[in-house]
Amino acid sequence: MPSCLLLSTLLGSALFAGLDEVAVGRLLVEGGHRALILGPAGAYLLEEEANSALYGLARTPGGYLAVGHLGERLLRVTLDAEGRPLAALVGGQGILWGTDGRFAWGGHLGPQGWQALVLEGTRAHRLPLPAEGYAYGGLYRAGVLFLVGRVAGPGGFDAFFLGLKGGYAQGYQSGFPGNDYLRFLGEQGAVGRLEVEEDSEGLLLDWPGLLRGKARLLRRPGFDYLRAWQGAYLVGEAEVAGVLQGLWLGPRGARYGEGPWTSLRALDPPWAYGYSYRALFQGEGLFLNLEAEAGEPIAYRTEPLTLPKRPWTLKASPLPLSWYPASFREVPPPGKRPCPRP
Repeated sequence: MPSCLLLSTLLGSALFAGLDEVAVGRLLVEGGHRALILGPAGAYLLEEEANSALYGLARTPGGYLAVGHLGERLLRVTLDAEGRPLAALVGGQGILWGTDGRFAWGGHLGPQGWQALVLEGTRAHRLPLPAEGYAYGGLYRAGVLFLVGRVAGPGGFDAFFLGLKGGYAQGYQSGFPGNDYLRFLGEQGAVGRLEVEEDSEGLLLDWPGLLRGKARLLRRPGFDYLRAWQGAYLVGEAEVAGVLQGLWLGPRGARYGEGPWTSLRALDPPWAYGYSYRALFQGEGLFLNLEAEAGEPIAYRTEPLTLPKRPWTLKASPLPLSWYPASFREVPPPGKRPCPRP
């Protein structure tokens, strides 16, 4: 990928979302980190001084939409087809974790704490969850916007799933005693993690399972976290011999690699996107071709699980937001260097 020539020089970078040769994330700089855009046209950093990052990316008719945060405020950036930033807008208090190009979702930080937030364009609605929380993943189909995420529960955080239509949302939270999250929602289903017997296990719900609260656990000793599911692949991270490794599951089974301290955060098969500290302390953003990467095998046992669902109904309310523009600057192009991986 041509943009990996740039990525190999951006020490301290991390990629949180990607589509083909366009990826977004953040770059460590003096005093904090800045939102990063990487594509065939080059690399770009948000000029604002506060900490910022981009976590979600979606295709649009004219290019891409990226979302994230600037300080404690929402950040929404339109890109052209080559990854050049066209317009950046900063909005109300909160964070955006994902987008499908039409909607964006995350959390609004208000007087009562965090509430789930949905944007359509620049118009916002908040969803008063039973306790503090926000939406990590979303999917719009059949006239319903489905969302997953986390909400505060008795033992820390519970995963939640809901469907929003006509200003009302019906859903449930998981109700387990430990921490569990749903981090991603797509055409196949949702993935995340669940704490069981002092381990973090991979949590997976396909679409019939989401509606019924039926899940599968991918279990082994240590820390495991599923981050994305597209087509035949799932990605995330797994602790192996005390070190966090990139994790991918696909046609050749479960594999790990690229460590130490690697996480795969997004998928556009066969490409996975994330970051690794394998070479330098500052870390570097990571492109990984899952069809070509051998990795090392890792064994899981799969167990069925029924969520102790706590159902609820919510009413969305409009959230007035004011937006102001922000700007990006281009990172100077590097000299010719080989890509970090073939």
